[in-house]
Amino acid sequence: MNKITAVTAAFLSAALLASCGSTEAPAADTVTESIQTTETSDTTKAPETEEEFHQAMVDRSLYSLGNTSRLKAKMAQAKAGEETTVAYIGGSITEGVGTNAAACYARLSYEFFRDTYGTGDNVEYVNAGLSGTPSNLGVLRLQRDVLDYTPDIVFVEFAVNDSQDDIAKESYESLVRTVLEQDNAPAVVLLFNTTATGYTAQKHMKEIGEYYDLPMISAADALTVEFDEGRMTWKDYSNDQSHPNTVGHELLCEFIANMYTSAESSEDTDDYTIPAVPKFGASYVNAAMLTPETESDRITVTETGSFEPVQSGTAGFPCSWKYNGGDEPLKLKTTANSFFVIFRRDNKDTMGSFDVYMNGAKLKTINTNQTDGWGEAFSEQVIKFHSVKDMDIEIVPSENNGDKTIEIVGFASASNSTE
Repeated sequence: MNKITAVTAAFLSAALLASCGSTEAPAADTVTESIQTTETSDTTKAPETEEEFHQAMVDRSLYSLGNTSRLKAKMAQAKAGEETTVAYIGGSITEGVGTNAAACYARLSYEFFRDTYGTGDNVEYVNAGLSGTPSNLGVLRLQRDVLDYTPDIVFVEFAVNDSQDDIAKESYESLVRTVLEQDNAPAVVLLFNTTATGYTAQKHMKEIGEYYDLPMISAADALTVEFDEGRMTWKDYSNDQSHPNTVGHELLCEFIANMYTSAESSEDTDDYTIPAVPKFGASYVNAAMLTPETESDRITVTETGSFEPVQSGTAGFPCSWKYNGGDEPLKLKTTANSFFVIFRRDNKDTMGSFDVYMNGAKLKTINTNQTDGWGEAFSEQVIKFHSVKDMDIEIVPSENNGDKTIEIVGFASASNSTE
């Protein structure tokens, strides 16, 4: 047993040992004044033992409790025996890459919540982690993959997948705001990870979390000090450049369990209020997505042309409109101010390209052969206006495409005027 495993095991509570530390198959399926942080005062005794350093790491992971009224209401709901759903949306870390579905942080922390606050079988689990997806795809699939399950608590994890440009900031904020605006008043918790090189998009995500007064957990903050001071190495936490290993997922669960117990003992009694206006922008709130196997009342395919709906796509998108030769466009209609095409991309010469037209004018050419592609679903914003417009969209195979592969797995649009 390595050092970090031993320390982690020694300081998990009995509940954590049963839930966060289990790798067996599951038994059942800006800143406001109210923000609370875990910074210690100058009079706090500095850690000296391994146990104290471990606890300091756990404490440091809780960047902010924010306003806990929604979270505490959902915990009380579960304790009362009411149906409660805990959902997770993010990239491959949430999906469980680096360990397995039964041992990933999402499953472990769900089990902790179920066993600690549930009354038996009243707590449900939704894992919407999808490898390679940033929040600008997450916000588009949010309704299908998360909100259709009417979640009560939603964890959002995109810090190592997101860039730090304007569309990433707006996508992330739009996702958070869409969840907060649901009729059942879900609690939202933000989770920030880091890579071996230290990359994390948590800076602007923290700004959004502070603006919306949300609980925030930063594995990046908790672990970086351990790495810098030599108590842990990256290999203790991960077997590659990005994904926690089994011990790493147990640590993430411990950080989340600490957040729950801290919220339970907090004295925050103020009702939660969503800010009237967004911080960076919320152009993609309530985005609509259409795939070959789903329907949308806001996007309609009128002709498939040279694209055939088939059961061949990629992870998270099992079907596609696949190019089958010819030059006939795929046509669709939507009323929106922004429009996205979601396609399978790969780093292969066999991947083709297509042109996107709106109301008869060519907008752009999209090449699905991309150097950083590996067969995953990828979303590209084609157009964004300040006002909502009627759009007649045509997807046309590029003139030199030949018989190269084009697989379009979805379309999405948002109707939020920014004028």
